Amino acid sequence: MPNDYTILAKRSWQVAQLSYWLLILVLVLNTVASPSCNREPNWAVLGVQLALLLVFLPGMLKQNIRSYIWLSLILLVMFIASVAIAFACSSVLTVVEVFLVVSVFIAAMLYIRWRSRELKQLATEPEK
Repeated sequence: MPNDYTILAKRSWQVAQLSYWLLILVLVLNTVASPSCNREPNWAVLGVQLALLLVFLPGMLKQNIRSYIWLSLILLVMFIASVAIAFACSSVLTVVEVFLVVSVFIAAMLYIRWRSRELKQLATEPEK
């Protein structure tokens, strides 16, 4: 029977994955498809943003805690940039981008906490 941490880690992993993919979609829309504030589509900026996010994808799919730790660090930098853009030129996509960065960050932090506790609990359980 799964313990509470297993269920919580699974749910936070699912939220992190959903928010992560939605963030990638919004970044593509906001940077290339329909940039706001009279900006031109910028493939170089999109490439850097996607590279920073996609480098962690293999570890995230393997549910590696370290990948989520490093992803959260990158998300902090993305948060600063997206908030600055949202205040300079507010549009629906820029606000959604800020929301999704925060959503991925919180879900990743919860996943790290609950997965660590799950693994610790499994390591200390007596064998039956």
